[in-house]
Amino acid sequence: MRAEDRRREIIRHLDDQGIVKVTELSSIFQVTEETIRRDLERLESEGYLKRTHGGAVKIASNQEETAFHIRNMRNRYEKQLIGRRAAELVQPGDVIAVDASTTALQFVHFLKDKKDLVVITHALKVVMALAGNPDVTVICTGGTLHPRTLSFVGPLVENALASYNIKKAFISCNGVTLEEGITESTEVQARVKAEMVRGAKEIILLADHDKFGTATLATVAPVTVVHTLITDSGTPEGEIERIRSTGIKVIVVGEGLKAEMEAGAGG
Repeated sequence: MRAEDRRREIIRHLDDQGIVKVTELSSIFQVTEETIRRDLERLESEGYLKRTHGGAVKIASNQEETAFHIRNMRNRYEKQLIGRRAAELVQPGDVIAVDASTTALQFVHFLKDKKDLVVITHALKVVMALAGNPDVTVICTGGTLHPRTLSFVGPLVENALASYNIKKAFISCNGVTLEEGITESTEVQARVKAEMVRGAKEIILLADHDKFGTATLATVAPVTVVHTLITDSGTPEGEIERIRSTGIKVIVVGEGLKAEMEAGAGG
């Protein structure tokens, strides 16, 4: 089992039980207790839990927060690879919009060295991730907090987005097909992302392999509005070629980068 998968399962155990023990996890996953301790240390640094003597307890304030954490763990390394590559497209002086997806959250972690950057977002986690960076101006749209996505939604968000001159929008989604387009599981999220698409000069779609061939409730926009798609090497080649045939630039992050980041993660 990959370290990413093991850590995701640790989060699931915490969600079910509220507490985990190093000895029990070592037995469940058939790894050393030292490996489990490194897992818990990593997860604590990322805000998923609090370590205790011999184990850990969950610190999520409610079930919705826990749901966000679990989504953030899904295909985590692929999302990191996508996010790192996306950050290379950000230039000094850019005004960018960032959505509330877990992939976009990985992306903003790679903006720490960017200068003279304005980030407009409706995502609470994105605001928190960029807080304290003197070289990044963060503009939060306000609105009504949607607890499951930890983001702001509604007319206030849409009106705020419409008032800015956005150079690049970095968005993800729940599903991508050429027929149904870029889709979201809720109408309120779809409306926010649709406003980002309308207001930005350049659209960069960040989508891991699980997103392709799936259409969810509400369409954000046709795939053809996208200028650049960044995905991982798990996406079927046929899907990639179909999208490229529409004239969209497709960047596929490869196994070499993935191996490099997994080695850095330890475990």
